[in-house]
Amino acid sequence: MSKRVLVLSGSPRKRGNTDVLGNEFIRGAANAGHETERIFIGDKKVNGCLGCFACQKNEGLCVQKDDMDDICTKMVAADVIVLVASVYFYTFNAQMKAVLDRTIAITGAFRDKTVYLVAAGQAPEEKYFTIMIESFRKYIGCFQNMREGGIVFGYGVSDAGDIKDNQAMGQAYEMGRNIG
Repeated sequence: MSKRVLVLSGSPRKRGNTDVLGNEFIRGAANAGHETERIFIGDKKVNGCLGCFACQKNEGLCVQKDDMDDICTKMVAADVIVLVASVYFYTFNAQMKAVLDRTIAITGAFRDKTVYLVAAGQAPEEKYFTIMIESFRKYIGCFQNMREGGIVFGYGVSDAGDIKDNQAMGQAYEMGRNIG
């Protein structure tokens, strides 16, 4: 059965290592017959959360007028969410973190999804990514009936193109192809 897959691409560098790794997930999902849509967060205006909780009183509508209402609408409509993020100081980069924080507006409606994490960074092994893994799991745990679909990390990549020969490329493709 075809699923609606929303890929939130948080890398500030289009065609950088994280973006290329995300492309492999998308290619696998598309080859398996899933409908995919990608949002480049860097192309959107996403302000930081104000912590005012007005969204909790306004049926999920934020008082800020930026692109998050559209992103949230697409997140709620999707069956599968893929967080494609660069690793900065052991966790999500700022662009992705702003989106994650702003989903407080849809706490009641954002449920029943499978969520994947695709990430790349300079660190040479998984022990440097444990904070990001924990943050990812804690984040999806904030919503009802969210399932972890899988995690792929491209380790030891910095310069654009370093990811090309990384084993994470095949893992990302297979994870996308095997969406459950």
